[in-house]
Amino acid sequence: MKLDRRHFLLAAGALAGAPLLARAASQPRVITLEYHATEMALALGLRPVGVADAKGYARWVGYGKAQLAGVANVGSRQQPSLEAMARLKPDLIVGVDFRHASLHGLFSRIAPTLLLPSPELDGLASVYADYRQFAQAVELQAAAERDLVRLDQALAEQRAALARAGWAGQPLAILQSIGGVSQMWAFAGNSVPGGIQKALGLTGPWLDTPARQGVETKTVEDLLTLQTSIALLSDGRSKLVQDPVWQRVPAIRAGRMAELPAGLWPFGGPASTPRLVHTLGQALLALKPA
Repeated sequence: MKLDRRHFLLAAGALAGAPLLARAASQPRVITLEYHATEMALALGLRPVGVADAKGYARWVGYGKAQLAGVANVGSRQQPSLEAMARLKPDLIVGVDFRHASLHGLFSRIAPTLLLPSPELDGLASVYADYRQFAQAVELQAAAERDLVRLDQALAEQRAALARAGWAGQPLAILQSIGGVSQMWAFAGNSVPGGIQKALGLTGPWLDTPARQGVETKTVEDLLTLQTSIALLSDGRSKLVQDPVWQRVPAIRAGRMAELPAGLWPFGGPASTPRLVHTLGQALLALKPA
């Protein structure tokens, strides 16, 4: 398929900072190839015409999943089907650079393509930047700004509540269990949870060290010298609590561990992030600071 004049002009406009597509009378036909892109579309009131790994989105993210009933599956996030995408005649394709940079040229022959940048420097800042970029592409900036104001408010409210409870400056380690093994992900300072920690006025053992995609793998033994409270995101299938060494972790012995409910998505999104902020704040308020 040749890149026609319309697609060329739209791509050129994107390079100049203009919206990626002219506002249509009806909703634009958008294909989303990453979980947080799907969440952003749904938060803006856009029902994608195609989604990569819709089942994974429904399981891990969940926001607005009922709206995806009947939406076309375009393959996996890593290897979306070009044929399936082309059949949908999209107005816009939204992916991420770390997965789709090598496919950008092929995508652009189907429709104007927005590749969101990797959140390697500041995951929380990327929640704002990505949503604004997506919203600009579909000319729904006002709706996005309303959502981001709510995120600002959630951060301010929880920060104030935690400060009143004596949590200001207190150290916290945010971990996510990995189902079926006694290992976990530790969230670094450039992750979304790490950014939330800092915005809430908390400190932590990994906040000064960035990590690839914002996470590092830790074992239970790595936690034996960790003198912080712990917030654990769990899907309920973790073997951590069955590990006898787990009971020797200082935070566990001291009763300073908050297990957050299943269904929290810690990798960005305009709906998932405020929910994580509120749930984390309320969980810590139920604990006494160290």
